[in-house]
Amino acid sequence: MGSKMLTGSMLLGGMILGIIMVFVEPSVSESDSFAVAIQQLLDNSTQARLAGVGFTIAILGALIGLGYLARSMQGEQKPGSDLAGLASVFAFLAAAVITVFSGIQLSLMDASYVDRGGDVVNAFAISEGLFSRMVFPLVGASMFFLGIAIVRQKNLNQIVGGLTGLSGAFFLISMLMPAGDPGLAETSTAAAIGGILWFIGFLSWAILTMVLGGLTIKQARSS
Repeated sequence: MGSKMLTGSMLLGGMILGIIMVFVEPSVSESDSFAVAIQQLLDNSTQARLAGVGFTIAILGALIGLGYLARSMQGEQKPGSDLAGLASVFAFLAAAVITVFSGIQLSLMDASYVDRGGDVVNAFAISEGLFSRMVFPLVGASMFFLGIAIVRQKNLNQIVGGLTGLSGAFFLISMLMPAGDPGLAETSTAAAIGGILWFIGFLSWAILTMVLGGLTIKQARSS
């Protein structure tokens, strides 16, 4: 019961805290240049540090919880065990990349970084690239394989499992397409579709992570 309760709490609590930290973070527009975005963070460095540390702890908790859930579904006699194993690997890899991303961004809040010759704008651009082009595909792959494993193993809830797999598929497909704001006239059709798929994948990742956490806690209490 203990490990399941911990896993569920990490999934549910981690994602809730992560969502809160997104609203705590200083506002940065997606259309801003990297130079403008990092300057906004530096102008509100205390708030940015608080949000950065909180977000890192939260998302690491959610991703490690995802990895633990997948690992708990492994076993020789369990259908979809290999898929669950892949899901855990991708979740832990995403957690590792998040650690690097957060380490870079938090370093930029330190004045000594510039004093020692660090290039703030390029470092910020690299960290953003890591987050958008590494974390999301890894999360998508983890959700995709975990969802299939849940359905095959008839674990937790098969509908939630199917939606989890679909969420991961949306994430993965969106990474193969250009992504843009569908509301802008200059956005191409392909970019608009990519943007919509990414948004659906991102939103469903957040929601389904909390749902999986709640179901895991419920399962732990009933066992």
